[in-house]
Amino acid sequence: MSFGSIRTEILLSTAIEEFKSLGGQEFSGEFFPRTLSLINEDYPELNDKQKVSILAMILDALNHDSQEKVELVATAPASFTLKTKRTQNAVHALLQEAKKSIFITGYSVSDFISEFVDEIVSKSQKGVFVKIYINNVEKQVAIDKLLRYRSKFLQIYDYKSKDDKMAALHAKVISIDSCKSLISSANLSYHGLSGNIEIGSLIYSERIARQLDELFKQLVFQKVFTSLN
Repeated sequence: MSFGSIRTEILLSTAIEEFKSLGGQEFSGEFFPRTLSLINEDYPELNDKQKVSILAMILDALNHDSQEKVELVATAPASFTLKTKRTQNAVHALLQEAKKSIFITGYSVSDFISEFVDEIVSKSQKGVFVKIYINNVEKQVAIDKLLRYRSKFLQIYDYKSKDDKMAALHAKVISIDSCKSLISSANLSYHGLSGNIEIGSLIYSERIARQLDELFKQLVFQKVFTSLN
C-alpha cells in the first residue's frame, strides 16, 4: 500500500510495529515513543496537544482495522481432518452467542437443522430480534415451527421471483449482534453442514454486518421480499 510519501510510509509502519507490540494493552502515548518522535520531526510547528491528536487518529484507525478479521469455515465429510472451523460448529456457536439480533438467509432448509430452529425460536422468545429471509417458503417443509412462532421478535420474509422462475435467493448468510457474519456456500441442510464440500468465511466486522443488514432492508423496501408477519 502506498501513501505517496516515504515519510508517511515510515510513520505508519512505525506506528503499526509499536501497535503490534502492545499485545492487547490499553493504548497510551508512552507505548509509541518512536511514532511520536517521527511526528515531532515531521511537524515541528505543532504544539504537543496537536501532535498527540495526530497519534490518536492513527491509533483509532489501527484499532478499527485490528477489530476486523476473517476466518475460513468449511464443510467436509466427518472423516476429514480440518484445521479450520466446521460450518456446523460455526453456525451453532453463532446462534448460541447471539444476544441482540440474528440475521439469516437461506436457499434450502431441511429437518437436519431442527436443533438450530429450536435455538432460534428460544432466542426470539428471550427478546433477541430475529430476521429470516427464505427462498420460496412454500417449498421449505422444515420451517413449520418458525412459521408458528412468528412474532415481533421473529420475522420471516419470503422470496419468489415474479419475472424469472429460475431466479432464487441463493445467498447463505448468518449474522449476529451486528458484529459477526458467516457467508458460506452451505445450505442449512445435512449436506450443506455435514456431507458436502463447502467453503465460507466467518467475518468479525461491524462494518460488514451493517452492510448486510442494510442491503436486505433495501430489498424489503423495494418489495423484493414479502413479509409473512
